[in-house]
Amino acid sequence: MFERLMKMTFYGHFVAGEDQESIRPLIRHNKAFGVGFILDYGVEEDLSPEEAERKEMESCTSEAERDGSGANKREKQYQVHPAFGDRRDGVISARTYFYASEAKCDNYMENLLQCIEASGGASDGGFSAIKLTALGRPQFLLQFSDVLTRWRQFFHQMAAEQGQAGRPAVDTKLEVAVLQESIAKMGISSRAEIERWFTPETLGVSGTVDLLDWNSLIDSRTQLSRHLVVPNVQTGQLEPLLSRFTEEEEQQMKRMLQRMDVLAKRAREAGVRLMIDAEQSYFQPAISRLTLEMQRRFNVDKPFIFNTFQCYLKDAYDNVTIDMELSRREGWCFGAKLVRGAYMAQERARAVEIGYEDPINPTYEATNAMYHRCLNYVLEELKHSTKAEVMVASHNEDTVSFTLCRMKELGLHPADGQVCFGQLLGMCDQISFPLGQAGFPVYKYVPYGPVMEVLPYLSRRALENSSIMKGAQRERQLLWQELCRRLRTGSLFHHPA
Repeated sequence: MFERLMKMTFYGHFVAGEDQESIRPLIRHNKAFGVGFILDYGVEEDLSPEEAERKEMESCTSEAERDGSGANKREKQYQVHPAFGDRRDGVISARTYFYASEAKCDNYMENLLQCIEASGGASDGGFSAIKLTALGRPQFLLQFSDVLTRWRQFFHQMAAEQGQAGRPAVDTKLEVAVLQESIAKMGISSRAEIERWFTPETLGVSGTVDLLDWNSLIDSRTQLSRHLVVPNVQTGQLEPLLSRFTEEEEQQMKRMLQRMDVLAKRAREAGVRLMIDAEQSYFQPAISRLTLEMQRRFNVDKPFIFNTFQCYLKDAYDNVTIDMELSRREGWCFGAKLVRGAYMAQERARAVEIGYEDPINPTYEATNAMYHRCLNYVLEELKHSTKAEVMVASHNEDTVSFTLCRMKELGLHPADGQVCFGQLLGMCDQISFPLGQAGFPVYKYVPYGPVMEVLPYLSRRALENSSIMKGAQRERQLLWQELCRRLRTGSLFHHPA
């Protein structure tokens, strides 16, 4: 009776069905109205807060940190904290995975492979969504995020010394001669060896280094990889950039990368695009970098792997512009989903409690401005990059209107498929279906799974019930207005031009 009741109420509203077969009617119905899907296997473990905290603390602490043989030298943002061990706290819209074992990660991977198979079998041109925290031990994501962030901070420190503080990352260029002098003074290596890092073969002949060149220097194929040290601004001492992994931890890291590879190859075979979800800011640098590596390999002829950019982050514009520039420079196809972000309250509280700069824009208006700034940059780039694509994942009517206006001004046509829209199943149908019927590519984020196993997801959706009821009222109002307009103009049975 409980399952029947759920299917008649919340489950029926927010979840497509229990398995591959039961989701097909909804997929076909939406497709008839021009609406595609992003399939998401919505099953989560139903853990108590205490269990979640215990698992998080264990999986985010290295063996060296546990036995006391190695101090935790990561930046505060990338250190695990018991008060925020339950990453579900304060998060409504995002699924959360906690590491239990490598076998559990393999099980998640099998579920995702079934999701990819279901996407390929349900319809052409669909997406599957994956979270990288489901595929491995999060300790690696924390440590790698710390590496990437400190290396980027080092670049901006060098830029400030050259009088370029505050410039957008994509426009910042360091003079190589001055940079070599600064690194030599720090004692990282000899002048002769430093000069071999910065050669015309690796950096061109411009005499400058931008952030993309800088990031390439920590690639494992370069000589600099064994010199991964940066100056600690507080102590002035040089510190290793990457903590030593035990053999077991290295194997865990490799298995995470192998699982990503298996999923990407299977998705390519099935003709399904992969949407890599964004997660908390202390995991996100690593997630974005790993996603970028997959894009380099798989986005050869068209966008196949999509990265997600959270526009409530202060560095969102730098993240978008740097990745877009890298795709242009290296010749692969840029694919992005723009969202506002799902972890704002949790991120703010964590920054205050642990004591680091809040990574979130200060106001809702600032986040809106950031979203439109990032979106406008990408839309203008799409004029010149016909193989790049962006998904405007937003329930905000002003953002959708902004996108439609800019597309018209830039001559970006819906039929080209470079710009698509995304909303959650059960929300904002007043946006999704009119867009689909007008010929714009639009997708619903479609969770599926057994009733009892998606209850954690449904419990969060229930918290939004009041706003959904307001959305339903707004939907009826907009649909009535559109119907009256088309009746007056005689365009009821014609798509707008």
